[in-house]
Amino acid sequence: MAQTDQQDPVEYLRGLLRENPRLFRDHPELLEELDLGPDAEATVVALEHARGRRLQRKASDLEGELERLVGMARDNDRLAAHLHRLTVDLLACADRDELVHTLLEGVRDNFRVDAVGLRVEREDFAGRLDARFLASRDWIRERFVTEDRISLGELPDPALVGALYGEEAALQSHALVPLRHGSRLFGLLGLASRDPQRFVAGMGTTYLERLGELAGVLLAGPGWRAG
Repeated sequence: MAQTDQQDPVEYLRGLLRENPRLFRDHPELLEELDLGPDAEATVVALEHARGRRLQRKASDLEGELERLVGMARDNDRLAAHLHRLTVDLLACADRDELVHTLLEGVRDNFRVDAVGLRVEREDFAGRLDARFLASRDWIRERFVTEDRISLGELPDPALVGALYGEEAALQSHALVPLRHGSRLFGLLGLASRDPQRFVAGMGTTYLERLGELAGVLLAGPGWRAG
């Protein structure tokens, strides 16, 4: 590793040692040329202690990251099991009303949220679902920045709380999951929490997407839309 004229000597030395971590072990004579002050032995001991503390902190950081990854894996396993259980329960429903009831209760229990809301297009589902689950096509589409993406974050409007979740108090964050028949948006499923950090932009949405696909297929399927 050659030093350039503009390179800082400390940075050059740091890079050299990174590339050659055994430098002083392979060339112990270099230690004789170091200026460690009048108490060289104490300096070496202090350096070794400092190195040991850095390694301990690094080990602690790695242990914390491992625990975080293990926790994420456990959460994913739990969500997968809950989604499977919900799928089985939904497929066992005998009629449309039981399907909707099982969906709402199952989402609340399995995803541990404080409120669940469902709205589908009035134009397609009038007479097929209870009127409280119906909304205009425009109202549903206005809830999404894009129709292909789950919306996450704070509840933007108190009126939305009442319109979608009823009289649930103190809801702070929610996820709006689009429901589709094929590629066409026809409804939404809302999951809300009193915890403002439960649904935030940037969080993973894999299981919410799977939930939306499942609910969309079952609600819009021909067997459930028959009069």
